[in-house]
Amino acid sequence: MKGCALNKEKHWVRDLEPGMSVSSTFLATDCTVRTDSRGASYLSLKLGDRTGSVDARMWRLPGELANGLSGPEYVRVEGSAHEYRGMLQVKVERMQTLSKSDVSEEDYVPATEKDRELLAAEIELAGADLENEHLAGLFQSMVSDAEFWEAFCQAPAAKTMHHARIGGLLEHAVHCCRIARSLADIYPVDRDLLVFGVIFHDIGKLQELSWGRGGFSYTTPGRLQGHVVLGDRMMASYISRLPDFPEGLALQVSHIMLSHHGEVEYGSPEQPKTLEALLVHFIDNLDARTAMFLETMSNVSPDGWSHHDNPLGRALYLPPDSEVEE
Repeated sequence: MKGCALNKEKHWVRDLEPGMSVSSTFLATDCTVRTDSRGASYLSLKLGDRTGSVDARMWRLPGELANGLSGPEYVRVEGSAHEYRGMLQVKVERMQTLSKSDVSEEDYVPATEKDRELLAAEIELAGADLENEHLAGLFQSMVSDAEFWEAFCQAPAAKTMHHARIGGLLEHAVHCCRIARSLADIYPVDRDLLVFGVIFHDIGKLQELSWGRGGFSYTTPGRLQGHVVLGDRMMASYISRLPDFPEGLALQVSHIMLSHHGEVEYGSPEQPKTLEALLVHFIDNLDARTAMFLETMSNVSPDGWSHHDNPLGRALYLPPDSEVEE
C-alpha cells in the first residue's frame, strides 16, 4: 500500500526541531493565501498529525496553489524547520496533495500520548472512593455501560479548543478530578458530588462530537442542542434507571451539568448556584485554559511569544528556562 511506504519516512510534528530538513506527509489545514510587506503572495497553513501541529509558510507559489487549498488536504511536504520570532515554523519548498489512499488516516487524527488505560483506571479508582451510595451506584452504572465507557475513553474534549485529541475527554476528566480532590480538602464542599461532577460534566461531548479516521466534527444534535443540554439528558437517563435515587440529589447533579460553562453567553442555561456547581465550573475552566496555553506554547521557544491567533486570543509569553510539557 502506498500510504504505508509514505509513513515509513514520516517526521512526526513532535520531533521537528529548528534546522531539520523536512520530507514528510501531513494534514494541511487553515490554508490561506496572504501578501507580505513587499506585496508578494505566500501560503500560510498549519501542518498536523496525531502528535500536534506546526505553522508553515510557502513562498513562490506554483499555479495550482495560487488560491491555496479549498479545505483540509493530506499533503507531502519538502522543506525545512526553523525558528521564527521564537516559534517553530516550517518553510515549505514543495508541496503535493495526496489522496486518502496514499496515507493511513489514523496517523493524522490527534491522539493523546498518555496511557489511556492508566487514565481510565484512575477515574475508576475515584469512583470506588465515593462514599455516597447513590452517586457510587450511578457512577458504576455509567462505567459498566460498555458503549458509554468506551466512547468516554476515546472522545476528544473539543473539536479544536482544548484537549482536541483522541482520549482528550478522559485526560480532561482526570485533570479535573485531581484538582477537585485537592480543593475538597480546602473548602466545605460535598466531596463526592464535586468529584462526580467534574468527572462527568462533559459527557454531552459524546453526542456533540464525532471522531474517526477523518478527524473531528460536530454532529447534528451537537449543532442544534450542544453538549450542555445533551449531557444533562444523558445523565437524567442514567439516573432514571435507579429508582431509589434521591430527587434532591438528582436536581443538584442536573444543576452541575447545566451550569458548568458558568455564564449564559458561554452556553450555560444557568449560572452556578451551589458551591459544588461553582467549583466544577472553575475547575473545568482552569484545566481547559491551562491546556490551551500549553498547546499553544508547544512550538514556542523559551523567551519567545506566540501568535495572537490562538484559543486564548492573545500573544502568550514563555519565560527563559521554561519547559512546556503536557
